Amino acid sequence: MEDQPVISFKQYQKHFLTEQSCNEYLFRMKWPEGFQCSKCRHDDYYVITTRKHPLYECKLCGNQTTLIVGTIFEKTRTDITIWFAAIYLAVQEKSLSTAMIANELEISYQTAWAMMRKIRQALASPKCIANAPKLCEE
Repeated sequence: MEDQPVISFKQYQKHFLTEQSCNEYLFRMKWPEGFQCSKCRHDDYYVITTRKHPLYECKLCGNQTTLIVGTIFEKTRTDITIWFAAIYLAVQEKSLSTAMIANELEISYQTAWAMMRKIRQALASPKCIANAPKLCEE
């Protein structure tokens, strides 16, 4: 983890301020070579945008997936931009308390606690560190 470059807050804001920019990043991390169906390995897909998170459907077999399946973001109701901000803050300031995260991101303490628990577990996981910068699962 020490070798990972630390980005400034200005750089963070430039890249992750919108749901779309966060989703684009997640897409590149999940499918670095482009979409590939987890069921049949086909690479052509439809995007269904009637939900909060884009849903990707394989054109060949109809298998559906999202960018957050298999990640710490799975089943979240919190905006992905809030998650990215929490991760940024947690990585920048290791001694940041859950109460400070809740206050800074204007979310409830309970939401901040659940998020920080998942973030800390992911950061402590050898699987996460070995696969960095890929998405880390719980």
